[in-house]
Amino acid sequence: MKVIILHGWGQNKEHWRTLAEKLGNNVTCLDLPGFGQEKIVDNNWGVPEYAKWVENQIKDYKSVILIGHSFGGRITTEIAGKRPNYLKAIVLSGSPSIYRPTLSTRLKIFVSKFGKFIIPYKLKMYLLPKDLRKAVNRDLEKTFKKVVMYDQTKQLNNITIPTLLIWGSDDKIVPIKIAHEINRLVKNSNLKIIDKAGHNSFLDNPNLFYSYVKKFVESVK
Repeated sequence: MKVIILHGWGQNKEHWRTLAEKLGNNVTCLDLPGFGQEKIVDNNWGVPEYAKWVENQIKDYKSVILIGHSFGGRITTEIAGKRPNYLKAIVLSGSPSIYRPTLSTRLKIFVSKFGKFIIPYKLKMYLLPKDLRKAVNRDLEKTFKKVVMYDQTKQLNNITIPTLLIWGSDDKIVPIKIAHEINRLVKNSNLKIIDKAGHNSFLDNPNLFYSYVKKFVESVK
């Protein structure tokens, strides 16, 4: 069984090195295009294009478990919804697979979309949240907007393989209510909540996160 880890937006595979090493030799962390050491392929990509890129990296494996955090969780959801034969199970953590934008997210989109018409560029850059500002600086602004506005409810309904959801109880970026909703939509899913952890629960409580993943991976046949 091959375990593939997909990182979140603004992160890279190095954030997952410790967990990968603990899980064993049959684990690979990918840098997604535009992050880490992987160069941008197209600055107009959305979730489907990233999912296709990942599939091309892993399609030759016979049995795969995908672990997706945040943005990586969106990509994992997209792939799992297609039900490829090689995919045996998935882990989603802090994945905004359902489009329920917070006020903060709506403000990000508004400033990005309409700010260029009414706000001088320097002021716009000052007003932008850090994650969107980084996206602009990395030439990923179009991708960022496509990603945050992408709803995957239909894909979630199509997932039938074993699914583990791991969420931080204090996740402010993708609130725990989203995890409960995903849990209801994905029939063969189990939700684990890490108390007092935030969006990056795998960093906030790595030992507990690892124990959940290890037990889940060992249960997949």
